[in-house]
Amino acid sequence: MNWPGLFVQAVSIALQGWILGLLWRRNLWRRFPLYFAYVAYDLVRTIVGSATLSKPGLYFYVYWFSAPGETILMILAVHESFLRVFRSFYLLWWFRILLPGAIAGALAYSAWRGYVSPPVQASPAGTAIISAALTAQYVVLAISILFYGLAIFLHVPWRIHEYRFVLGFAISALAVAFGGAVRSVFGTRFHFLSEMLPAVAYIVVLAVWLSAVLHAELSAETLHGRVSGHEVVSELRRQSQLIRGFLRKG
Repeated sequence: MNWPGLFVQAVSIALQGWILGLLWRRNLWRRFPLYFAYVAYDLVRTIVGSATLSKPGLYFYVYWFSAPGETILMILAVHESFLRVFRSFYLLWWFRILLPGAIAGALAYSAWRGYVSPPVQASPAGTAIISAALTAQYVVLAISILFYGLAIFLHVPWRIHEYRFVLGFAISALAVAFGGAVRSVFGTRFHFLSEMLPAVAYIVVLAVWLSAVLHAELSAETLHGRVSGHEVVSELRRQSQLIRGFLRKG
């Protein structure tokens, strides 16, 4: 029996449940519905995966058939935080092309990597699965890099939830991309790096996310589960000041 894998999954389940409970109790799920949906989906996926871990054949099908849903929610959750921080900057015409450009660059890099270094010891179906998984991680990394690059360049104030959510997705994507790259080049010779490293890194990711949701924001939104008119006005004023400040510097 794969005891290290079971231990990692047990810790993941405990942390995911803790995060979901805090998101619900503090009404953060209303502000981050896609992130909440991602963590909930991944919790169910981890539980089912744990139940089938002793049956490699069944585990393979459960893992890969549930992977597309996880990938879609992951990208949507990253974009959710990106949009919350930079929504007002979409008024600038050049800003609207940055995110599609970053995603296009990630897709181009993934295609180039697949061409120059196709996965070894893999069937055509396996090659397609690995390539699709890596492409999704490259997209998340591209959005994360753009997120932090713009935050520094535009001097956007620190927002603990969005910044740590995106940081967690970036760490996870980097670990999965690295593990996938190792497997595509060396096959199964480095089992820990290709399979266990992403799982262990995800524990770190969950710890980062937990530190974010443990942070209490005493606002009308978190206390009452809805956004007050005052809070909307404050947010619009803050975003307007950011744009005016950026334009003055330009």
